[in-house]
Amino acid sequence: MLKISPTWPGTRQGLVIAGIFGLLWFAWASHARTLFNGLASPLFFALAAVTIFLATQFRICVTRSSLILYALFAGWILYVDARSGEFLPALAKDSHWLILPVASLLFAQAFREYPKAFEFVQIGAALCIINLLATMFVMAEWFDNWHYPPIFGHIRHLGLSIGFLSLILFTKTASSTSIAVLFRLIRIVGLALVFWSGTRASILAWLCCIAVFVLLDRTWLKTLLIDTTVAIALSQIPPPAFPVNQWTPGTVARTMEELAGSATPATAASSMRLSLWKATLTALSDGGNLWTGLGGNGVARLQVMHGVQLTERPHVHPHNAVVQLVCDWGLIGILLLVGLFSKATFQPATGRLRASNALALASIVYLLVTGMFDATLFHLEHLVYLMLGAGLLFSKESESKNPAILLWQPGVIAFVGGLVAIHLISLDYRIGIFWYFPTQ
Repeated sequence: MLKISPTWPGTRQGLVIAGIFGLLWFAWASHARTLFNGLASPLFFALAAVTIFLATQFRICVTRSSLILYALFAGWILYVDARSGEFLPALAKDSHWLILPVASLLFAQAFREYPKAFEFVQIGAALCIINLLATMFVMAEWFDNWHYPPIFGHIRHLGLSIGFLSLILFTKTASSTSIAVLFRLIRIVGLALVFWSGTRASILAWLCCIAVFVLLDRTWLKTLLIDTTVAIALSQIPPPAFPVNQWTPGTVARTMEELAGSATPATAASSMRLSLWKATLTALSDGGNLWTGLGGNGVARLQVMHGVQLTERPHVHPHNAVVQLVCDWGLIGILLLVGLFSKATFQPATGRLRASNALALASIVYLLVTGMFDATLFHLEHLVYLMLGAGLLFSKESESKNPAILLWQPGVIAFVGGLVAIHLISLDYRIGIFWYFPTQ
C-alpha cells in the first residue's frame, strides 16, 4: 500500500500529488480541438497553476553558471520574439521552454522529499492508458478512419503519447505486488498499441530506451524482451471495424509502399521529412534568418508572414526538433539551449550512471529521439512529460549536492505569473494555417 509520508502534512501531500496527477491527465486530454489554439494555452494555465503551487512549497537551488546560461537563453528568446512581428504570441509559444527548467526543478523537490510521489504519477499513467483504450472502443463511431482516432486526431500522436505513458511504468520499486502486476499488464497493452499504430518514431525510441535500461541495469533484459515480444504479438490482433479504411498496413508494409512509389527512397522512408527539413533550412538561409530565427511558432510564420511554400500542404512544425528550434531561435538559440541543458541535465546524468537513473534517463531519451522525427518537442503535452522525466532525474541527486544559490520564491512566482499574463493577452492568436487548430 502507498503510505503517507510521516514528514509531510497529509493535506500538503494530497495537494501536491493531486496537482501533478491532474497535470499528467490534462496534458493529453487538452488536445481536444476545442481546447487548442496553437499556443496550448489551457494546458499552460494548468502547468502554471501547479508550478506556482509547488513554488510556494519548495525552494529552487541552481548553480551560478546554470543561472547565467538561463538568463542568456531567456534574453535571446526576448530578442528574436521582439523582431518576429508577433511579439506576444511568439513569446507565449516560447514560454513553454522558459517554464520547463523551473517546473522540472520543482518536480524534483517533490519527488525527493516524498519518493512515492512518482508512483502516483505512474498510477496516473496506467489510468490514462486504460482511459484512452476504452475511449477508442466506446467512441469508435467517431473515427473518420484508423488514421484519425478520437482525442488526438492522429494515430501517430496517439502512439507517441501512449509510448511515453507505457515507458514510465517500467519500475522495480512498486510498493506492492498488485501494483507491480498492474503496471506490467498495462505497459504491455500500451506498447502493443504503439506497435499497432505503426508510429516509427516511437518504435525507434523504444529500442533506444531498451538500450538505456540494459546499459544501466542488465537485470532488465529478460523483462524487456518478454514484454516487447508479447506486445508485438498483441499488436497483430485486428482492430475493431471502423467506418472507413479500418485496417492499417503497419509500419513495415507502409514504408515499403512509400518506397515503391517514390524515386527518392530516403525521402519516402522518412514520410517526406527529409525534403521538408531541407526546404525549411534553405528558406531560412535564403531569408537571412538561419542564425537568428523567426521567433516562437517560426515554421508557421515562415509560411504565413514570409510567404514560403515548404510543401503542398502547410505544416506548423517540420517533424524535427532541431529544425523547428532553428526556425524559432536560429543557430545561436540552439547553441544556448544545448549549453543550458548539457550543463543542467546531461552533465549530471552522465557523470554518475546508476541503475536508479535508468527510468529517468530512458524517459528523456524517448522524448529526444521521437523529437528528431516527429512533433514531440513542439507540443506542450510532451514538454510536460520532459519536465517530469527531468524532475525524476534531478531528484536522484542528494540535497547535499545541490547548488548554493537559492532563488527568491516571490520572484519565481512572479515570473510564472508573467508568462501566464502573456498567454492571457494572446488568447485571440490564430496560427495562420487554416486547417490547424480550428477555433471558430
